[in-house]
Amino acid sequence: MKSTRRFGFSGIPVLALCVVLLSGCIGGATVREDGRVNRYIDLVGGRIELLQPLQVPSGKARVFLQKGKVRAGFDFYAPHCSFEIRSVDHDGISIAPDNFEITRVTHEMTEIVQARTLRVAALLLSGVDDDGISQYFEGYHFRLNSPGQTQVLRMSCFGVHAEPGDLWPPTLREIRATLGDIARLYPPAN
Repeated sequence: MKSTRRFGFSGIPVLALCVVLLSGCIGGATVREDGRVNRYIDLVGGRIELLQPLQVPSGKARVFLQKGKVRAGFDFYAPHCSFEIRSVDHDGISIAPDNFEITRVTHEMTEIVQARTLRVAALLLSGVDDDGISQYFEGYHFRLNSPGQTQVLRMSCFGVHAEPGDLWPPTLREIRATLGDIARLYPPAN
């Protein structure tokens, strides 16, 4: 009987993780249009129209958006986006309404580091080695360009916080819902 295990791991999750990790290295990433349709869109050459000014707080490099509103933080279990600037050395910066060209799209997976709990410490004392479960965000960095606002670096959008087997990047529909009436995302004109 042939084994379905490869390299000591279940084949499909490892293959999916490898594809995700390698996709960030290959040119630009495409974004799935909708969770129900298997259609992907290349957004390089498209634009993001910022409709409202965004205030980046002093000493910060980004401002978060979720469910169509500006947030001081965000809910880890819902898609979110952030507009990011190039520096934290400022007294507060306003990103003015503008049209930003999308010059590059990269796929990203980010691990979230969590402190171990007392329960884990108790397990270690009992001789059980439990390193916990790694959790991540999966999403995109949209590199932005506007000649009038060179301090704006990118917009990043991520899906929900999850274990590797349950990850997915946000779809174009989810990104648009996250931006709400604050910004609009337009694919390139064909």
